[in-house]
Amino acid sequence: MTYKNDPRMITAKFNSVCSKCGCSIKKGTQIYYWPSDRKAYCEKCGEGPYRQFRSAAADEDMMNGNGPCAY
Repeated sequence: MTYKNDPRMITAKFNSVCSKCGCSIKKGTQIYYWPSDRKAYCEKCGEGPYRQFRSAAADEDMMNGNGPCAY
């Protein structure tokens, strides 16, 4: 299940900088976006935390009976 404040991978709509490492993010590149705190991360900095979030969300769905194996 997804919610509006879940982090997600999007295409940058304008030039910006990574919230973690400060590298430049060009318009049109893939970035990780956290809507709850309105921060954008480059692919290198955002991939690990994003995967960790998705893993925890999948575990939560499975425990609540909403996973892919739910009957």
